[in-house]
Amino acid sequence: MKVIRLGIAGLGTVAQGVLEILHHNHKKIADRSGFELQVVRVASRTAKPDVDLLGAEFTTDLGALIADDVDVVVELIGGEGRAKTLIEEALAAGKGVATANKAVLANYGAELFASDAVTPLKFEAAVAGAIPIIQAIQQGLVANDFYRLVGIINGTCNYILTAMQEEGTQFTDALATAQALGYAEADPSFDVDGIDAGHKLAILAGLGFDGSVDFSELHVEGITGVTGQDIRYAKELGFCIKHVGIAKAGDDNSIEARVHPALIPENTLFANVAGVTNAVLVDSDAAGQTLFSGPGAGGSATASAVVADVVALGQTDRTGGNGNRPKLTLLPIAEVVCENYLRIPVRDQPGVFADVASALSNHGISIEAAIQKGATDEVVSIVILTGSCADHELTQAMAEVSELTQIAGEIARIRVENLS
Repeated sequence: MKVIRLGIAGLGTVAQGVLEILHHNHKKIADRSGFELQVVRVASRTAKPDVDLLGAEFTTDLGALIADDVDVVVELIGGEGRAKTLIEEALAAGKGVATANKAVLANYGAELFASDAVTPLKFEAAVAGAIPIIQAIQQGLVANDFYRLVGIINGTCNYILTAMQEEGTQFTDALATAQALGYAEADPSFDVDGIDAGHKLAILAGLGFDGSVDFSELHVEGITGVTGQDIRYAKELGFCIKHVGIAKAGDDNSIEARVHPALIPENTLFANVAGVTNAVLVDSDAAGQTLFSGPGAGGSATASAVVADVVALGQTDRTGGNGNRPKLTLLPIAEVVCENYLRIPVRDQPGVFADVASALSNHGISIEAAIQKGATDEVVSIVILTGSCADHELTQAMAEVSELTQIAGEIARIRVENLS
């Protein structure tokens, strides 16, 4: 039986998950694929005596993976600099590469794919863990024209927002629990500020719309500004709040690509994706709406996707890759059109709602729904769901509202994604 020889870079949680899967399921994988996967080299900064390397040679030299006895390099060291170099060296040496490194792909994907004319680069594990969303876009839905991709693609943010919604937990408490459970890092900014989701969206948008996305041009917001009040008011309006990445076909060969909290209708399956679970909704012409959901992180889930990529590399003839991709033009966030949620703290005075409505109307913005809460120290919250408007129009209207003498604090704004 044919043997595919692997060199694994890294010995962290995901790499250990790969070794565990290969240990327990090697026969089943061989029966299904028609070849055996054999780990011949493992490179890491430090050895882990309690980890079974399946007979592989251990080294601290990543360069040792670029050897004649390695067919596929599995890059699982994380970071950007050394990981990017290893991927480049492996591709240049004619080796297949499987990686879970979303940061490298988001920032240097166009460059790596351009050099991928002969040796394929697989990266299913870089987006949404065990969910085979990359394969679905590249193969299962390849006959479709994509209209929109909407993803809950960061488990930390989804866990925090779920806790705030279901348990009434405040953001800081939900974050602390996520850290205690290992769902968030000691420094959680990469997740809660939206950077991780932004990296993943850059990859998805490039695939879905046949190009490459400059990560620096993405509009990225995190969840630190979402409050318990916003969660409750959204529910009263028939929505829940999710942190999402959205890529959407636009006019004039441009696309929207943005990451931010959004109000999602409660009566959708997408809104009920809870905890650390990830989901990606794909809206296309022939297949319609399809929803992919599952574990978005964790050693075993991500390792499952890595092994799937390795098997795919073993089955390819090495003649096709991702190829050169044109840079996609991103619609500026100021031009994005959507409905919006506004929470406006005001002094409890007669005529204040009329003044707010008038300021919005001055910029052509309609009010679709509104609720007003009781006074606390003579301050009330006016909550408004606007009609669709361009982002820059709402920004101007909010500036005018902020100048009203009755305004008692900062206006909160969250976009709405109806999924219709």
